Amino acid sequence: MKRNRRTILVPYSGSSSENEEEILPLPPPVKKRRLPALASHLMPATPLDDPSKHQGRTRAIPHVDGQWAAHVYVSLVLRGALRGIVERAVSIAKQEVAGVRLLGGADSDPNPDSVAAVRELHISLTRPFFLRAHQKEEMKRAVRNAAKAHPPFTASFAAFSDLTNDEHTRTFLCMEVGAGHGELRALSDTLTPTLLSFHQKEYYEQPRFHASFAWVLLERSPQPTTPSETLEPPIPLPPSPSLGDRPSEDTSLFPTVPRLPETTIPMLNAGLGSQLKGSAGVFEVGEVRIRIGKDVFSWELSG
Repeated sequence: MKRNRRTILVPYSGSSSENEEEILPLPPPVKKRRLPALASHLMPATPLDDPSKHQGRTRAIPHVDGQWAAHVYVSLVLRGALRGIVERAVSIAKQEVAGVRLLGGADSDPNPDSVAAVRELHISLTRPFFLRAHQKEEMKRAVRNAAKAHPPFTASFAAFSDLTNDEHTRTFLCMEVGAGHGELRALSDTLTPTLLSFHQKEYYEQPRFHASFAWVLLERSPQPTTPSETLEPPIPLPPSPSLGDRPSEDTSLFPTVPRLPETTIPMLNAGLGSQLKGSAGVFEVGEVRIRIGKDVFSWELSG
């Protein structure tokens, strides 16, 4: 005889046979009680996207709890003759096009006039990418190992240029690296296996290592008209970092332009290019950094 799984067998005391058993049903399962919903004032606040606080930039990637924006780069301290070159370059660019913003300027100031508050520029070794909590330590370990595998080196800038981000929302004024390009490429390539294991994009196939110092918002365009490069995020990063941005609807406070005038970069190179290629544009690369959210970690090159 087949027995139901939800029955138990017990001796039947009234039977004349000691082997007879009575089949009794099991009690119904206890219903699980649902916990009451958490009060709204106890719920974590979702970051609000306010372009007016971030120089007209708006979030392109939605905020996700437990996910951090990250970025690997070489830090360049802005001082001395190089600071003077950047100050003059920003001044020239502002005469050429309205809406030029200093990279690293205060978000509360829509039109900063000086680079005095800017302490450093970045030379990116990766695109901006996202990390989950369990990936943070592995990524930090990859950056540390890359630093240990490469010795310090000297690099220098070769020329001014302009590069547009992947979303085609901003064009950046940059100083492109000449000497030291190969060493930067080697550092960047060392990080590629870890990035790919996290299903993140590797750096560009033909990277143009650079330090951006200013930017301008572009008018909305359905498709980029020229190949683009992703540049390092602003310094400091917005409170709610993202992989990209798109123009704000408010173009009166943060004006947009169709494109950077074709005369801007030739004018910068003609007036300041020889100084940039001289001793002022030489710098030492002695460490590599990673920014995860608001936290920055660095390791000295020691290969």
